[in-house]
Amino acid sequence: LCVSGRRHERDTTPAMAALAVDARVLASSRLGARCLGGRALATTRSAHRVCVVTPSMTLVVARAARGRGEGGGARRGGRGERGGGDAPARRGGRGEGRGSGSGRGGAGGGRASRDRGDLIALAKASAPRRVRVPLEFDDSSQGSDVFPTSGDRDVTLEEQLQFERKGHVCIRAILTHDEAKKMVTDLIKETKLRQLEAYRHRISVLCPGFGGDPMGVNSEAEALEVLRKHSDEEVGFLQTFNLHRRTTPAPGSSESSGSSSENQNPPKCAAYILSTRLAKVAAQLLGVEEDGEDRVRVYQSCVFVKPPGFGETHWHSDANMVPLDVNKFVTLWLPLRPLHEDDAALVFASGSHRDFALPYWKTLEGMSALDDRGYDVESYPPLDLGDATAHAGWCLHWSPPQPKDCPPRYALSVCYFLDGARRLKKSECRQDPHQEDEWSYKEWLVDIEEGEAARHPALPVVYP
Repeated sequence: LCVSGRRHERDTTPAMAALAVDARVLASSRLGARCLGGRALATTRSAHRVCVVTPSMTLVVARAARGRGEGGGARRGGRGERGGGDAPARRGGRGEGRGSGSGRGGAGGGRASRDRGDLIALAKASAPRRVRVPLEFDDSSQGSDVFPTSGDRDVTLEEQLQFERKGHVCIRAILTHDEAKKMVTDLIKETKLRQLEAYRHRISVLCPGFGGDPMGVNSEAEALEVLRKHSDEEVGFLQTFNLHRRTTPAPGSSESSGSSSENQNPPKCAAYILSTRLAKVAAQLLGVEEDGEDRVRVYQSCVFVKPPGFGETHWHSDANMVPLDVNKFVTLWLPLRPLHEDDAALVFASGSHRDFALPYWKTLEGMSALDDRGYDVESYPPLDLGDATAHAGWCLHWSPPQPKDCPPRYALSVCYFLDGARRLKKSECRQDPHQEDEWSYKEWLVDIEEGEAARHPALPVVYP
């Protein structure tokens, strides 16, 4: 039994579409149709397939046709094993004969199969298609000049070479102390306002067995209790997504329908995240030429918080959680206070961005066992205010626990990618991207077809 409602057309699979037969087409086809009480009934020649079509819903009821062979199990009739013979209940095997008879339909089963093919071909031709309206928005650069260009910091040739060879580099003094201090004030203020949102996100990731809705958690104390009861892992960090956007609706929340808050202003700290100062550094690491046609987009921004006593951040690569076919991807990571030897800075596996076999064969969880891969593990403490580390999208990185006697560690992370990257085609993927960052990309993913270039207001151009 298959029910396909018109309001769910965009979720219709090819198999479902094949059953969603338009009544008008059926009425004019050789399959024959008759009207009854405002409905159209269509019957195949096997006399055992009935389609009931209403204006808003197509209902297809399939029963086993006569003569499908002797191997008929319950419901659909047996599909037989490869040599024919008895089929188990429900669908059985997909062998050569659907029962013990020879040929596709077993003895007497050929006509039923041909009628089914007619019906499916007709359905595919007449099934309603979702018409996607192209996005119309200002796709010019949204880069901010909050930091004056006179203070821009070019990436040196040595830094570019290190980034290419190791997959990571430290770039000192991107911002002056005064520039960084003002940014820090605004970012931490906005992050604290959204801290409950960050706890809800950790519940959604770490507590798959939690029976409730993370959006229904109404306090940090309640969130910590849920994490204590339902998470098998330590909480490694809190992650507040996309402070540069107008909103970052969580999946399933009442605000998750695209850009419903288009009239709201982004927070004050957005200008820092979208700054051309930072974007220029990212562009140079990605190999963008000053007078070329390449453009750089912001993929997402996050403020990561490690309160005292929070656990390690597991080994991972950012690009493994990105639903884009992308290689030109870089993350800038700026501490929001000076970091000392004891603080939980990022640690990198040098050369891991060139380890093709690792992401090809291993899941994100499988990447945690790195002892036998021979990487040099490096970090860059101490980091001063205004310094940044940069790592390639496929570079593995990790962070240790934050000591209990240290203050919270705040860091801004901004991810950039080269314009033109396309949304992954699920049918061509060996595995789906890890869903930890779904709260970040849910906003724009519904507006971009598989295989289309990722261009969206939520993915703004920031350079040049």
